[in-house]
Amino acid sequence: MTRISLIFVAAILLVSALAGGAVAQTDDGDDLYESLEEMVPAYNANADAVDLGPINLAGTTNVYIQDGDSEAVYSLTMDDRNRITALEDSRSEDAVRKITTDRATLAGIAAADNPAAAFRDAVANDDIVISGEDGQVVEGVKWAVVNFFKGFFL
Repeated sequence: MTRISLIFVAAILLVSALAGGAVAQTDDGDDLYESLEEMVPAYNANADAVDLGPINLAGTTNVYIQDGDSEAVYSLTMDDRNRITALEDSRSEDAVRKITTDRATLAGIAAADNPAAAFRDAVANDDIVISGEDGQVVEGVKWAVVNFFKGFFL
């Protein structure tokens, strides 16, 4: 029970730190988006073979890609087995969580032989940060806790 309490406190702190921010869509993100589209079958084929511990991304997630002074946003939807079922080149109003990363990290995942393992490694190494989308307090708390303790299970 103490572990859950610590995770909850960490989540609140993370949500507080991540609040706000405007997003500008970049025009040069199309090549990355196309690479991600091509990567989906390989990711899905390997999703079951990669242990993500308690991380489950079922539902819709906005992916914010930092690229210098600009930021691109994609959205993806996953099923309860962490398989990608939809990928869009725009932000989704239905997203409950967000992934924040940089272009090089996503390009590396898209080019990997096992994109699911590359994703897991990027999360473990903090090259990808998962948190609640703005206004999603419960999801924010959950991911703050998961991020705080992920070193124990990833």
